[in-house]
Amino acid sequence: MWLAADLPYLNMYAVGYPASLFARWAKKEMDLFERAKSSLETMSSYGIGNRPIVFVGHSLGGLLIKQMLRTARDSAEKPWQQIADQCRGVFFIATPHSGSGLANILSFLSLGLKSAFIDKLKADSSELTELNESFRAHCVKQPMIVVAYYEKFKTGKSMIVVDQKSADPGISGVTPIPVDADHNAICAPLSRQSPIYVSLIFRLKTIVPPPAAAPPDSFGDVDDMSSPSPLDRRDLHTKMIAAGREHEYLFANSSQSKFARLFEKTGLLKYPSQLHNDILLDIEQRFQNLVYHPLICTGASLEVVSTAIQEKVVEPLATKYGTSSATTTTIMNALYFLTERCHVRWDKP
Repeated sequence: MWLAADLPYLNMYAVGYPASLFARWAKKEMDLFERAKSSLETMSSYGIGNRPIVFVGHSLGGLLIKQMLRTARDSAEKPWQQIADQCRGVFFIATPHSGSGLANILSFLSLGLKSAFIDKLKADSSELTELNESFRAHCVKQPMIVVAYYEKFKTGKSMIVVDQKSADPGISGVTPIPVDADHNAICAPLSRQSPIYVSLIFRLKTIVPPPAAAPPDSFGDVDDMSSPSPLDRRDLHTKMIAAGREHEYLFANSSQSKFARLFEKTGLLKYPSQLHNDILLDIEQRFQNLVYHPLICTGASLEVVSTAIQEKVVEPLATKYGTSSATTTTIMNALYFLTERCHVRWDKP
C-alpha cells in the first residue's frame, strides 16, 4: 500500500505461495519449478509482461524469482518469455543464495525437514549453485539492476538467518546492503522513513523514473468530477440513511460543502482545479475497487467499511497529496463531495 501510494505511476502486484514448497524442493521433489510455472502462467494471464517489470522478493521469494526467470527464459511459451525479457530489476531482501542460508531458514521455520536434509543443504548446495549460475547468466545476457539486502539482527535471539555471505548473489557490481533488522522485520519497515524503504523507493525511481508532469493547462481526456453523475440522483440524506449512516449526515453534508467551496474557488482552467479533480478521481477509483465492490457489496459491517476507508483511501491519498497541503480531512471531505455528486454510493445496489 505504501509503494502504491508513493509511486502511483507504477502498478503493484503481490504473488503468494505456500512456504512448505521449499521443504519439498529441498527433498529433491522440485516443487519450486512447478510453482514458478504456475506463477508465470498467472502473471501472463493478467497481461503482465507487456511493460517493464521489477521483482521484489523477501527470503525464499527471491529464489522463486530466480526460478521464474530461468523457467521463462527456457520456455517455449512466448508470454512467459516476455516476462523474463521485460525484467528490468530484481530486489533480494534477505534471500539465501547459498545452502547454509536456506538451511537456516528451513530450520527456523520448522518445515518438518529432518536434520539429514538440512545438513545436506549446508554441505551440498548444488541446487542453489546451479540456480544462481543461471541467474548470473541471465544478467549477462540481459543487463538489469540487482539489489540485495541482508539482516544484521538475530531473529528470535537465536540466529542471523541470512548473513552477508549468503545474501550475496555474486553479480558483478552488486554490493549487499546491511539493514538493522531481523529476518522478519527486514521486509516490514515501521515507517516510510525506514532506511530500507527509502532505499527501495529511490532505486525504483532510478529504474522507472516518474513521468513528466503535465503542464498546468493540459487536462487530457479525464472525467470532470465536479459535475453530478446521472447514475444515482438520490440526495445525500437519502444515501446516508440507505447505508445505515444517518447519524453521519450533518457531518457529511458540512464536509462536502467545504470541499465544494474549495473546488469552486479554483476556477475551471487553473492548475489547482486540475489537482482537485485528480484527487477526486483517485478517491473514486480507490473507493470503488478497495471498499465498495469487495466490502459494501458483500455486506461487510460498518466498522469494517469505515476501517477500510481510513486505511485504503484516506491515509494513502493524504500522503500522496500531502505536498499539495492535502490532509486526511481534505480526503474525507472530498469523499462526501463525491457521494453528494453521485459518483460513489455507500449502500448495496
